[in-house]
Amino acid sequence: MNKYLESQNTHMKEYGFSELINARRVLSKPLIELPLRNEQRLFYDLSRRLRRFSGRTALAYNIIPDLERGKFRREECSPKAANLRDYIEHKGNRNVSITGVSGQGKSYLTMHLLRKFEDRQRIIFSFKPDDHEVHLGIPVIEAKQCLPNPFRDINAFSEAYMTAFFGEKVSSGIQLQQTPAFLQEIASQSSDWKSFMKTISEKRKSASKNQIETLNAIEQNVKSLIIEDMGNVELANESTVFDFSTLPTKQAQNFYAELMLRQIYREMEDRKRTDVLICIDEAHRLTKSYHTILDVMSREIRDKGMLWIITQNLIDILPEMRANFGTKFTFKLGDADLQLLSFNPLVRFSVSMLQPRQFVDIEFPESNSFAPVLTYIPDGSEHRETPRILAAVRKAGMEEGAGGRGKDIDYREEVLRILSDRMSYATEMGKEISAKYGTEKDQAKLRIKSVLEEMKNNNEIGRVKYLRDGKPIVMYYSRSPNLSNLHTGMQSQAVDILTELGVAVNRISTTGERGAFDIETDFFMVEIETGLKHSMEDLKDRIKSTNLRVIIIVPNRELIDKYQSLGERVMIMTMDSLREMLTETEKRVHS
Repeated sequence: MNKYLESQNTHMKEYGFSELINARRVLSKPLIELPLRNEQRLFYDLSRRLRRFSGRTALAYNIIPDLERGKFRREECSPKAANLRDYIEHKGNRNVSITGVSGQGKSYLTMHLLRKFEDRQRIIFSFKPDDHEVHLGIPVIEAKQCLPNPFRDINAFSEAYMTAFFGEKVSSGIQLQQTPAFLQEIASQSSDWKSFMKTISEKRKSASKNQIETLNAIEQNVKSLIIEDMGNVELANESTVFDFSTLPTKQAQNFYAELMLRQIYREMEDRKRTDVLICIDEAHRLTKSYHTILDVMSREIRDKGMLWIITQNLIDILPEMRANFGTKFTFKLGDADLQLLSFNPLVRFSVSMLQPRQFVDIEFPESNSFAPVLTYIPDGSEHRETPRILAAVRKAGMEEGAGGRGKDIDYREEVLRILSDRMSYATEMGKEISAKYGTEKDQAKLRIKSVLEEMKNNNEIGRVKYLRDGKPIVMYYSRSPNLSNLHTGMQSQAVDILTELGVAVNRISTTGERGAFDIETDFFMVEIETGLKHSMEDLKDRIKSTNLRVIIIVPNRELIDKYQSLGERVMIMTMDSLREMLTETEKRVHS
């Protein structure tokens, strides 16, 4: 008999999606088995009937309506091996949730399913020490080695913090209302945890009582997120298990898991990773929060890959998120979860009758007519501890190429390089540096803002409010013994406007040239004033030296009043006003 069972195991047909949804018609036909010594048939002995399916999932029986008694009953059928990969992939939505109380077989089913998709890139988040997933034969990385930079994306920072510390379904409270805004503001001024803490201390000096309480709470919570000797490795496009169990606190595990999920999903959106299977064990750590990226992923991941989550309770998954899982494999549940299934009495009855390792799909297409009960049959391999395969990691970086790709970016040096040449603003500098090094624009801009703030406080650079194309921006410039490059940049921009609108420029003064106007034309003189000078005596002398009209250009409207008393021949305007005035003059000439 054992020989017979073994031979069946080598060529066993596995039934997929179409057979399972027609299970009552296709699979309920009696199966004629070889007789045992006592002439009992395998058909009547469930344990013997299922023994041939070791290492597989099999259909055990169906739950059907009992028309005579008005309830439901178990319908015996011929066991068949179930091809769950075919079942999952032929649903329009390939997202999978696996739920059930502890000890029912969720981990075994998860391992079984992950092996069925071994040809896909599988990214697994594991939170328990030495959990099943680290023995799958997939390379394992301790999360501490590859924690993403928390300050590369201030929105991600804020949402990850809220997920870690406001994971339960909390929606009100003064502290909760103030926290996101504080987080984004402080993170935007920080490049690391040390500067983050310093910024909190500075903000506390001018904060109200309620604000101080919020800042104190943030400061206290953040202490559990600070990880010394963080690694920074490049995440390869291969299957990986991220082991978060080595991080010191639950909050740190959840915070960095949320950040890493956002990083990976951003790469999926950019098509740097395609058709990826992301599996989150202990998913309740994230799915209870309205701030987690899992909500967006569950809705939008379908054309990019699959999202699988494993947790004990259905109620651990927010209702909006729960609706976006096309397959919900469910083991025995507690009373609160059974209450959620009241919309379908047949499914609720099926779940309540399950034995260990038995499960149903509560999203089964024919669940109003019958519910197939599936079971995973262990083959003993589940209890064997295979050694962990540690992933070969490398320092984060990009391939060498034009512009210095692959090298660490010294943002301070890059900012000084740009500002030594011209005035500029954070967004413009971010675009230039990201193009040079191949980094993301938002990441470069965030780091640049932090560097700019530090350099301004050290009086290495200056900044001024600048009106450009009708919009105020903060323009930065380097400080030097001579005139600043803010002056040089404005002079160059004014020359461009004059030339573009047909005004002949006779002379452009060089930096540091005394007694000469910055720009001379046949009809007027142009003087660039940055607003940085304390004395205007030199300017007054130059105005007296000419009979022509003098146009003084300032960075913003707030500085106009400073120069209003220089005489009737003097016009004070911004760069935008200069363009508007010359454009109107040209129209009148040609009309």
